[in-house]
Amino acid sequence: MPKPTFLNLPDEKRKRITELALDEFSTYPYRQASLSRIVSRAGIAKGSMYQYFENKLDLYRWLVTDELEARRAQWLENDSRRHAQELDAEASGPREVLGLFAGLERLVMTRIGFMLAHPRLARLAASAMEPSADAELRELHGSLWREQLDDLATRLSEARQTGEVRQNIDPRTAAHLIDALILRGTTNAVLERIGVDAHELLSKPDAGAELAESEWRDLVRDAMRLIRGGIEASAPVQATQGSNGSHDDDVDTRLRPVARPNIEWRASHDGG
Repeated sequence: MPKPTFLNLPDEKRKRITELALDEFSTYPYRQASLSRIVSRAGIAKGSMYQYFENKLDLYRWLVTDELEARRAQWLENDSRRHAQELDAEASGPREVLGLFAGLERLVMTRIGFMLAHPRLARLAASAMEPSADAELRELHGSLWREQLDDLATRLSEARQTGEVRQNIDPRTAAHLIDALILRGTTNAVLERIGVDAHELLSKPDAGAELAESEWRDLVRDAMRLIRGGIEASAPVQATQGSNGSHDDDVDTRLRPVARPNIEWRASHDGG
């Protein structure tokens, strides 16, 4: 984490060093990123950087855990009127009582919007979540990964308690599936629709403008319908208790009606 000497720098100098560090780590893999390039571009002595951070890993950790989150929050605050109002208009209650599905939809919308608006920062955020064989990074990447899964599992546990999802859903397993299908899957689908990958988006920052906002938002909603159709509770009002003492799906807290696939399983004549 930053030392007091860094935090006490004049705002302009501190911001310049931060921007150059973000450029370096979003352009190069961690091992190839260089403190020497950062200080050279900043016009400061390399020894000065060690007065600001313990080492390169310390600087990287701060960027991906603190600085990126602060910038994402700032972007959301600046852009929230348009994005949040659209989602709230579709929901039936204030933000504080949004259920699992509306909350996940908002999370994904925010991530993709941030990626298209700030591809450099989004690339760094994505690299921080990628598995690494580098022992120096493994602990950090693992910690970020577990934190994301913990958050999803907590959301799912709460949704199961309120009856928004089926009682037989295992929160941890569902968290892995949602991470793969919704958080990562929708991002990759949007990038494919644009015709670039996360790295290419850095060199083609305007590529996102080629995809209408309504199109990628519809893509997110389609993905949410797939997940919702698989795990959402079907009981309309209240849980009932079965003969074995277990509870069926509890109170339906859906924020709005969503078309769910009508799936029927039928045994074939040959026993298949």
